[in-house]
Amino acid sequence: MAKPPKCKVCKNEFTRQQPLQQVCSFKCSIDYARINQAKKAKEDWVKEKAERKEKLKTLSDYESDAKKVFQAWVRKRDALLPCISCGKHNCSDWAGGHYFDAGTYSGLMFHEWNVNKQCNTYCNKFLSGNKPNYRIGLVNKIGLENVIWLEENKDRLRSYKYTKHELIEIKERYLLLMIE
Repeated sequence: MAKPPKCKVCKNEFTRQQPLQQVCSFKCSIDYARINQAKKAKEDWVKEKAERKEKLKTLSDYESDAKKVFQAWVRKRDALLPCISCGKHNCSDWAGGHYFDAGTYSGLMFHEWNVNKQCNTYCNKFLSGNKPNYRIGLVNKIGLENVIWLEENKDRLRSYKYTKHELIEIKERYLLLMIE
């Protein structure tokens, strides 16, 4: 014989009068309805709060969100590769290092050739990107013609202003690529 169910409110065992009955008594059913109503109200508030927060976002907030996802994707894409600049594999702190600085060359901020896995503390921070060795690693990775393309087009893409819509698309695109 099956073990009798426990009431969702008082936790006492009871005999069901209806096939999907969740509670043992009228009093517990009222309490159960209140509990569910409170849960629903909390869920609605969390959703409304997220929507309000989204409406208050600035363009730089959208850019920051897109950067985080893109950087995570770069680290995932290059997970089995060494640092683009020094060739080391044994680093505990990785970054998505830019060949051309994202702050100066905003049009290349999300360009996949321009951003590669780099040891964060040593090459990216202490050596300011370790540019000479970065270029060598980049030529080996994407080819000389693509590196020359980046170098020739960097000024044309120097100060690009992304729209909110573009930043949302970038974030969504790389979130999808992270899943694959």
